[in-house]
Amino acid sequence: MREQKVATVLGGISVTIDDRGTDQPIVLMHGVFLDKTLWMDYDSNLTGRTHIYVDMPAHGASDNVGRDWNLEECVTMLMEILDGLNIKSCVAIGHSWGSMTALRAATKFPERFSALGLFNMPFKPLTRLRRLGFTLQKLMVVFPRFYARQAAKSLYTPELLRSRPELSEQMQERLAMRPPKEIARVIDAVLLNAEDASTLVSNLRVPALAIVGESDYVGVPAGVETVSVAGGHISPHEATSETRQAILRVLSLAAHSV
Repeated sequence: MREQKVATVLGGISVTIDDRGTDQPIVLMHGVFLDKTLWMDYDSNLTGRTHIYVDMPAHGASDNVGRDWNLEECVTMLMEILDGLNIKSCVAIGHSWGSMTALRAATKFPERFSALGLFNMPFKPLTRLRRLGFTLQKLMVVFPRFYARQAAKSLYTPELLRSRPELSEQMQERLAMRPPKEIARVIDAVLLNAEDASTLVSNLRVPALAIVGESDYVGVPAGVETVSVAGGHISPHEATSETRQAILRVLSLAAHSV
């Protein structure tokens, strides 16, 4: 594997490239308060393709953004990564925020994507109650470890956290490395200010598979083939076998789209 940073509108974005084969590469993006390691159990040995793991802005080894930003800029960021790596077309697999980015990019630039894997993708604005909850929680980012513990409880099922307490600990470590203002900007852009994506889903011209956890808060997007798996909002950690099968299913969709 090799790592490099790509200059984008949202700062230097760290990518790890696992070179394998000559088929279209797979670009994998994670959700909030995670990093590229979310996907590294699903490496190129599974698919026989080059995998490109992305650390999203202000996450992992990527730079802080240093200003307010929005999801449309994540689309620009993704396209700059593809251009910077000379990738004409790819399969995009995202978790949550990563899925939101992939959906928006594929809607604007369908010719650059042969298939999408949309894991745990929020596609509707937050309900008033959930929005209030996230707004109140944002006040706690000045205590990043405390905030991360609460975030882990809302993203994972209690059963998984009991069996894998390191997932909460890792989230605490990640948030403790970032200025509270950067964490707040992520919450604003991805959670509080995200617009309804139902129309994007219904107008999508790229084959896609959605994966949702049984206790996930995001719901089921209409018009997209959807697989329900055990667990909460982070299916790649909670349903590993089903995630592998889903990735292979996305590749099958890509093969039929060519």
